[in-house]
Amino acid sequence: MLDAFARNFSNTYQEFFPKVLIAMRISNTRLLSDLTFGQSVDRVRYDISAVDVQDRVARTDGTVDLVSDERETLTVDQDKMTLFNLSAKEMVQAGPLNPGTIIGGQVAVKLATYVDADILNQTLLGFADFDTGSLTTLIANGTPIALTSTTVPQMVSRLPAMLRRNNQNLNNLAFVIDSIGISDMFQYLLGKNADFVNSLFQNGYVNEQVASAEVYVSENLTGEATLGMATNATAGDTITVEGVVFTARAIPSLAGEFDIAGSADLTREIIKNAINGSATGKDTATGYFEVSAANRRILSKTKRITATNNDTTNILTIVGVGSGRFTLAETFTDATDAWTRNFIHAYFGKKGAIDCVVQKESKMEMLQEPKQPGSKNISSTIIYGLKTFTDGTQKFLDVLIAA
Repeated sequence: MLDAFARNFSNTYQEFFPKVLIAMRISNTRLLSDLTFGQSVDRVRYDISAVDVQDRVARTDGTVDLVSDERETLTVDQDKMTLFNLSAKEMVQAGPLNPGTIIGGQVAVKLATYVDADILNQTLLGFADFDTGSLTTLIANGTPIALTSTTVPQMVSRLPAMLRRNNQNLNNLAFVIDSIGISDMFQYLLGKNADFVNSLFQNGYVNEQVASAEVYVSENLTGEATLGMATNATAGDTITVEGVVFTARAIPSLAGEFDIAGSADLTREIIKNAINGSATGKDTATGYFEVSAANRRILSKTKRITATNNDTTNILTIVGVGSGRFTLAETFTDATDAWTRNFIHAYFGKKGAIDCVVQKESKMEMLQEPKQPGSKNISSTIIYGLKTFTDGTQKFLDVLIAA
């Protein structure tokens, strides 16, 4: 019985895993997958930038230019797991249904999504940002692209041109964007009659090309947003991140409330700590009071959000690894303080630019719970490593798409 359970669980796990990992289709798995945790792969990169074309003069020695090398390392340092329990009663009451298989498959999706998000987060390392400035000039201006009937054709034309300008050929390209983004793009591409809705179910691959690239759809792209706050908060002002509400108070005492400090900079720092769940000022009247466990899971686990504060620019920035588009709101008394940039990082460039090493199998184990006959603890694990080598960064763009 146990063997059958294990086989069913394993089959379901493997079925879900490749379907969710869109990023595995664009990453490079050339480096051995049988490495174990803590092992690394060294790769030498040669720098020929100092080698120049020179005149050849008869009977005169040429100038010997320098070729330098640099060692880069990919380390298998990510060891992740999931763990849940099924009681004997739950197994019996499920009847012909196998709760381990059903739940195991859903948990497998969570683990796969986590890895997918980590790989796609490497998009931020692209050789250049591609944004509104890139549509008409050679310089990015930091403003994400709002997809319209004007910007979509410009973007489709410019993306491959920018890659080619960086001495990359236009073979084997991939464009990874979310479902809202590709929906908007196909709306505005004249003559395009793509049944992208049905295509989304073909393992995330859209059976269409955009800008000479195969299109993949993922909701696991990195999201980013900035909150401009130059004026100190007023009691009752709120900030909402993915449905989690933070409220300004003169003396905070309830979950989600934060202190109005002596300046906008100090208050912004407290808000950063509240979003991050930092130990600094946690559950104090001069800091913030922690949100519910469910809300903390949204911020730290589901959306994997990290906030940073910049006193020079008066901006709070949040980045979510695999969060996709953020849902944000605020009710500041000062109307000039607001969420400004809210966007996703889409990938455009060569397949194989990001190196990923994943152990051959994502193993599942079933262990007897001590002192609970028939109760099983079921865990699944994966060990992997990621690296975008310097030459890999030159092969793709970080495309900023407004949410």
